Amino acid sequence: MNFYQHAGRIIDKLNRHEGTIKGLILGDATVRDKKKMYALVCETLKYKQVLNEIIDTTKLCEIEKKLKRSLALVLLHDLLFTKRGIPVNSQAPLKQCITRHQARIKAELAKIKIKRGATSNEDLLSQKVKDAVLIPRYVRVNEHRSTVDAMIKTFEKGGYTFKDTTDSTEIEPMTFARDAHLPDLLVFHPRADFHAHPSYLAGDIILQDKASCFPAHVAQIPKNAHAIDACAAPGNKTSHLSALLKNTGRIWAFDLDQRRLNTLKKLTSKAGCKNIDAIHGSFLDAVPTDAKYADVEYFLLDPSCSGSGIISRLDHLIDDQEQEDTDGTTQEDRLQNLAEFQMSVIEHAMKFPKAKRIVYSTCSIHAQENEQVVQKILERHPEFTLATRETVLPTWQRRGLPKEMGPFKGMAKSVIRTSPSEDLTNGFFVACFIRKDSQGTKRPAEEDIEGDHAHAADFDENDDVTPSTAPASDKKTPSRLTPSASSGTTHPSTKEHGHSPASSSSKRKKKQRKMKSAITK
Repeated sequence: MNFYQHAGRIIDKLNRHEGTIKGLILGDATVRDKKKMYALVCETLKYKQVLNEIIDTTKLCEIEKKLKRSLALVLLHDLLFTKRGIPVNSQAPLKQCITRHQARIKAELAKIKIKRGATSNEDLLSQKVKDAVLIPRYVRVNEHRSTVDAMIKTFEKGGYTFKDTTDSTEIEPMTFARDAHLPDLLVFHPRADFHAHPSYLAGDIILQDKASCFPAHVAQIPKNAHAIDACAAPGNKTSHLSALLKNTGRIWAFDLDQRRLNTLKKLTSKAGCKNIDAIHGSFLDAVPTDAKYADVEYFLLDPSCSGSGIISRLDHLIDDQEQEDTDGTTQEDRLQNLAEFQMSVIEHAMKFPKAKRIVYSTCSIHAQENEQVVQKILERHPEFTLATRETVLPTWQRRGLPKEMGPFKGMAKSVIRTSPSEDLTNGFFVACFIRKDSQGTKRPAEEDIEGDHAHAADFDENDDVTPSTAPASDKKTPSRLTPSASSGTTHPSTKEHGHSPASSSSKRKKKQRKMKSAITK
């Protein structure tokens, strides 16, 4: 029964947005049979709607007061949807909480099937589960140790067939192609697995989602430059930036959690990175005027976010029904807290004297964490603007949502969005802030911002990704910079409260200090 109780605790943590499935299972040394636990939690989430309906109809948790709902979910799953049932001693008290109601539970399942016209268990799955997209397996070539051409030959020798195509949907099993947008990325069939491949074990390749590779490329970092990766673990983006620097210059990689920082060190060492200083601590505690950061011009900022764009896992199913946490925190509250924290990270980077190019990214589809954050930053910091489309992956067509950027809607073409179903990568957002004096750039007047952009036809305002509720992403286990979900800390908008940026500066600093103390990762 301990196994089921542990699974129930994991589901409780997911409901409280305290981590992700992978982080809470694969990253937890106390989980003994990780594969079995991962399968149980994922399958329970798939059938969560039906299981909750049965619990409510039978009033199971009201009758059996010692039975927590999360534990009931995993036990009911195995009772109803597995051949083995609940492989626990029949005399176990918590198992008896289920088995003494077994007849009614199964009768309720039968009623639900009749009501929905379901002929199999799979027919009971929600449309959200059925619509899940199988994205390709993306393989980034680690140019510290190999080249794209060399890896193509390696895979061909291993039995794979190279296809000269830019259409990922044409990738079949045992075939692969170059990515259409990123020069160091190869694309394989979704079911390709390279965790045991010699090239992966040797560090020649990195298994990294396509959208996650965008920030390092958008940084456009030159050799010998100094950079900071503010929310670095587990290290994929850090190692990518290192590879683009050709092991020159210097990168300071921050992370709060020592365990995840050790993972970063291991990953970057395996990748052959020699220009990274791993720092155990919060980026928000880094002193911008510290002499060692005097030449830092480039920043990768990937702070905690809702993770609502991640479709390669089932965390997004957590909020299928629960729109409010047990502590009264709604999704809107969580997004507001995340957005305020994300802005504090961006604003801290802007304090570094030579900050020139700041790449901000999330794996969220919510405008509150994306375009709206960009809008507020531009309003508060007129000394910065957005890098032009021509310097932010110009061949990528899906751009920001103009309607979500207020007076800066004409600059939506400068930011990147991805749609899992249409772009075959996780939902992602990237914006690049540049200091105006670094390139002699001036922000257009508001009336010009409204309508001067010739690329307005490159996107459709209606081509939106429907926001779905989701837990904090993986990014986003305790090592990440993250605000407390219920901290309630906010940055009042200057417009709403009638404060000028100058008059509200000290208040923002106090709020940022509060958020730093509320970091839970």
